Amino acid sequence: MKAKILLIVEGEKEETRILGNNAHGLLKLIDADYEIVPFSNPIYELYDLYKKGEYDDIVQFLRFTRGLKIPSSVLSKNAFSAIYLIFDFDPHYQKYSDDVIKDIINVFNDETENGKVYINYPMVEAFYHLNNLPDSEFYDRVISLDGLTGDKYKRIVNEESVIKKNKISNYILRLIIKANYEKARRMVCDNEVSQEAILEKQIEMKNKINKIYVLSTFPFIVIDYNNDIIDEL
Repeated sequence: MKAKILLIVEGEKEETRILGNNAHGLLKLIDADYEIVPFSNPIYELYDLYKKGEYDDIVQFLRFTRGLKIPSSVLSKNAFSAIYLIFDFDPHYQKYSDDVIKDIINVFNDETENGKVYINYPMVEAFYHLNNLPDSEFYDRVISLDGLTGDKYKRIVNEESVIKKNKISNYILRLIIKANYEKARRMVCDNEVSQEAILEKQIEMKNKINKIYVLSTFPFIVIDYNNDIIDEL
């Protein structure tokens, strides 16, 4: 019997499109059954509700607040072998603060417990922000936060990206994972690629020049789930 993973995502469309299923998308690189639950709000709302709620774990929280269905005979802590949260940075959101996003990374830091969060900078569309294949300029690509909105960034990506959203081959998937992973390693000076280290670098950039590195971290789920895949990238 395959392990079952839970993916909690911010949006209902783009994350699901990228994750795909066992036939296409990132999930085909993970040998597991899965369930995707759109939260339909920024991570700051989930964090706020979860911190205030009287729940033992994130699965129980979703069971009562989002109608997540698991057999009544199964304890929430045993329902999934791994839990991943995929959300955007959203530094302009009213509940954002440097301290809050740091605590979010701290609260959701273990896929076998309350889940491991993957933050996308500035948002999920960073997954497509490669202007060539391979894209040597991607490693230095930053985005200004001045006046940046979701729609504006989506337009930028649509104009610049060479990725065809409905035609992402296995080869292109691996190029995307490799580009983002190598960029993250450069950002944290080849130290361990952790969400904490990446966030520290992004906050430093934001506070100094109001820019952040374009980076999609949720492809790292594939690496974290199966570290051997690094040798295949």
